[in-house]
Amino acid sequence: MIQHITSAPSALTEIKILAKKQLKACQAGDTLALQKFASLMDKQGFDQNNIQLKHCQCILARELGFTDFNHCQRVLSGQAQIGEDLGALFHNRRCDTLLNHWFSRFDEAQAFLKQTPNMVLLPFKKQFFAVNGPDYIEALGLTLSDPECIYTCWVGAEDNAAFELFALALIKYKLM
Repeated sequence: MIQHITSAPSALTEIKILAKKQLKACQAGDTLALQKFASLMDKQGFDQNNIQLKHCQCILARELGFTDFNHCQRVLSGQAQIGEDLGALFHNRRCDTLLNHWFSRFDEAQAFLKQTPNMVLLPFKKQFFAVNGPDYIEALGLTLSDPECIYTCWVGAEDNAAFELFALALIKYKLM
């Protein structure tokens, strides 16, 4: 049975909006915004006037743990399937100190999750990790309007507002 990742259209929209803001900042000569593009501009041999929206989208996608913007779009639009690279949006180095349980197969991860309360199952590239929900929120310093949203299902649901809130909070945390 093919299982798709739940879509998060508002999270994807937020990335597009942030990319447009980044482009405007670069075009206006904002030093902080241009610093993100320094290595790209050196490699490609162009200046701030050559930066396009696609460059901004790609930089933001990489900061979020995706390979490029197309990868980001595929995952957040709900087209990605279990077994594909789901990126690293849900993982952060600050979580490395937590007791995480790692799984290479989704069915094993789900079985573990059923036996352990307060654990959250999250994707990381082609793997899955389970972590204590409250510890995860605290380690990242996330402020969630609904802390229970981290326990939401990110697989197979057509529309899941709680998952969108969680994904949006992580995007804002990683980019701001």
